[in-house]
Amino acid sequence: MTRNHLQGKVAEMENFAGHLEEIFLTVEENFGRREQHLEQHYNDVLQTLSQRYDERAAGLEEEKKSKLEALYRQLLACGQALDASKELIETAQEIYRSRDKRLFLKVCVSPSAPVINPQMPNSATQTSLRVCWSLFSDDTVEYYELYYRPVLEDMPADSTLPSPPVIKQRECTSCPEAALIRWESGNTNPVDSYNVELSEMGTDGTESGVTESIVAVPTCQCLIQLQTGRRYLISVRAVNIGGPSDRSDVIIVSTTGTFFHLLEETAHPCLSISEDGFTMFYGDEEFPFYECKYVHCVCVCTYRCVAVLGDLIPVRGRHYWEVEVDDGTEFRIGVAYVDTERSSYLGANNTSWCMRHILTPTRHKYEFLHNGWSPDLRITVNPVRIGVALDYERGTLSFFNVDLEQHLHTFHCHFQSYVHPCFGLDNPGALTVHNSIEAPEYTFT
Repeated sequence: MTRNHLQGKVAEMENFAGHLEEIFLTVEENFGRREQHLEQHYNDVLQTLSQRYDERAAGLEEEKKSKLEALYRQLLACGQALDASKELIETAQEIYRSRDKRLFLKVCVSPSAPVINPQMPNSATQTSLRVCWSLFSDDTVEYYELYYRPVLEDMPADSTLPSPPVIKQRECTSCPEAALIRWESGNTNPVDSYNVELSEMGTDGTESGVTESIVAVPTCQCLIQLQTGRRYLISVRAVNIGGPSDRSDVIIVSTTGTFFHLLEETAHPCLSISEDGFTMFYGDEEFPFYECKYVHCVCVCTYRCVAVLGDLIPVRGRHYWEVEVDDGTEFRIGVAYVDTERSSYLGANNTSWCMRHILTPTRHKYEFLHNGWSPDLRITVNPVRIGVALDYERGTLSFFNVDLEQHLHTFHCHFQSYVHPCFGLDNPGALTVHNSIEAPEYTFT
């Protein structure tokens, strides 16, 4: 039995050896085929690379040939131009050496007189003036000579320089793109025009060395285009035939955000405006019905609602300001056209938009009114500081809870003309406007 078992094992080993031999032959055959395939692929890659190299080399050779031909043509043209210039110079020298000088002048005509261009805005500073002129295209000019003389030397003895203007700081407004500067002449002497001078302030608060000027301003106000996020020193000079006056007191204008004051002349009689022009106070006196004498007042003049306008710069763009008011104060804040009827509440017509706060026995109620209609909104957290974002281009007026960075409501309207900020109180209290603030990122997204 042991012998039979061993014979079986020998037979199994022979079968296994035969199987291994078959596997070896199969692997060897597969390896040969793979080797042949890889060699064929390698030859194909080499052939492709060789073809591409030949094509690129031929293209570069053609490009090189064309560029050399173009360069050769340019060199020929340059040589021809040099020969022509040499002949022209020799001819001119020959004519100049001739005895008849009139012949030389006849050939080389003197240039025509230049024409001085009108002075452009921002072309003058305190110490320099840019002068521009036009040249006739047929003239050949080597250089120019500029002559000037002080005008004051020819002025009569009784000519008097004007006094410096007085800038009305409470009436100056600005936004990130521009500033509106207003001033009083303050002169008994004649004034022909005004020059507005501005220079940028450095980060250390010092004045930069470059002063720009806007000249020949005919009225006592000027809208100046500025760069965003800068601080400027601005002054004004009066100009008459005697020359420019000393500059006015300098004011600082920041273009970080929108800046304006409350217009005291539009305030309801029972309102008082703080000295800085940013806070309105309403006492607890009850006034009877009052016919308002101010033509631009938008409030209905009873003791129940008093209002005042803000002096927003007339620039179509983005404007942002914030309003701070107590929880116990009923108020209306928004915008209105300047021709809004004074006998109408803010938000009760189609020319004004406002956010209204009402105190009820059970809760604080908020309305967003336009033409007497308000959407049904519930505000759970009473906003103490409210952000107002006006975007002329997109036609939106938005309100935000600043402390929570929460959007409250947005009006959508194509504003046909400029609007004024409006602030109204429905019961005694105080309201403060904060401006010259950079608009948060969430306001105009």
